[in-house]
Amino acid sequence: QLIRYNACDKSITGDYSWSGLVTELNEIIDSLDAEKVILGGVSMGSGTALYTAIRHPEKVKALILVTPPPAWEVRVAVQKTYERIALKARPDHLPDFLKRLILLNQDPPEFFEQQFPETRQKLLELRMSFDPAYYYSIYHGGAISDFPERKELSKLKVPTLIVGDPNDPGHPIEVAREMNSLIPDSELFLVSDYSDFLNLQLKVSELLNKVGK
Repeated sequence: QLIRYNACDKSITGDYSWSGLVTELNEIIDSLDAEKVILGGVSMGSGTALYTAIRHPEKVKALILVTPPPAWEVRVAVQKTYERIALKARPDHLPDFLKRLILLNQDPPEFFEQQFPETRQKLLELRMSFDPAYYYSIYHGGAISDFPERKELSKLKVPTLIVGDPNDPGHPIEVAREMNSLIPDSELFLVSDYSDFLNLQLKVSELLNKVGK
């Protein structure tokens, strides 16, 4: 059973801090007929998955953490930037600077866009459709969020696949490498082209077979 949960523009509590989103994710887990789950998350979603595994280890049997965001010391500058953005956000419309920021931060990498044309355009349209008030919440949430302390990651006891993109400066590969060194049963897999992306599917299958689907 695969459950895809997207917190964007749909947070029940309005708390978009990574640790705060654990509450909602935990409620989803409790609603499933499963003893343990495999959690996956991209960027800020990897932070929520980490916090959930640390706070509710009895519910998690594996982690898939994709393009982890800036964390720890390198997150300080990001937090300051996000707070400035949050303070300039408006509840009734998207300011021009936010539109430009959204345009500059179109996620999938170039190789993915080449394989699946118009993906970026569809993401752009989706992001532009969000309630303008969402952007204050998401950037404020990012401004007050960080990964758990390093010592908490070293206590994790579940198989963990960490996926990094060496060509994505917004998600520093150094953070992914340090996570790999901290989490005992972890593997780091780098994706820099479409061939790597296809091989990632095999890595995920290996993890699923290792822990049991």
